[in-house]
Amino acid sequence: MNPVEYETMFRVEDTHWWYQNLHALLETALQRFLAPAANPACLLDIGCGTGAALQRLQPLGTAHGLDISTEAIACCRRRGLDRLCRASALDLPYATGSFDAAVLFDVFCHRQVPDAMLPLREAHRVLRPGGVAIANVPAYQWLYSSHDEAVHTARRFTRKEVLALLREAGFEIAYASHWNTLLFPPIVAVRLARRWLAPAESDLEGARDGLVNKLLNALLGCERRLMQRTPLPFGLSIFVVARKPAAAPYSS
Repeated sequence: MNPVEYETMFRVEDTHWWYQNLHALLETALQRFLAPAANPACLLDIGCGTGAALQRLQPLGTAHGLDISTEAIACCRRRGLDRLCRASALDLPYATGSFDAAVLFDVFCHRQVPDAMLPLREAHRVLRPGGVAIANVPAYQWLYSSHDEAVHTARRFTRKEVLALLREAGFEIAYASHWNTLLFPPIVAVRLARRWLAPAESDLEGARDGLVNKLLNALLGCERRLMQRTPLPFGLSIFVVARKPAAAPYSS
């Protein structure tokens, strides 16, 4: 990610409608899919960025954050977080079977990941049998825009591609849905327009406070409640919960 984007993300991540709903999806998924025996749970945020999601994990168990960026780790420390490690998602410095859950938000789509299977296999390795991996990735390569360039997204995915990668890494799919569906038409129009009128930065600054932010937050709140009833067939992002089989041997 461009260094300036970390500071932008740090400023907006606690209030921006998109982050607020992604983190709410994470909390709901952990409450629903984390094994009851995992109490207190041991959690790992792989590619923790500036730490807002990691901070939301703190009440749910012992939460650790990992990121390869010194800027990201510094932002996490500004939040008062201390279970941090600067390392690559391609080679996690944790023992096999250490965690009950692993979070991978916009990790295996990143420019610094040459093969999406590498972080997924590492996540599988460090999870205990029955543990869950919770992933979020951007959808549809045809929506690639200047925002993706700014945050160093290498590629966007289809739902079919994401599920195939997770299964190849040894996971079973527990839940999968697109989201950011209700806002899909206007955001698609904006993203496509940016190909011809592309700004140099991402769109994180947009609608991060005020009335518009509250309206978008409420709209996606309705969408999240719908997602609890049924997966959504299209949207700007793909949210997946995958489980390491309880009887599976540890990956090597």
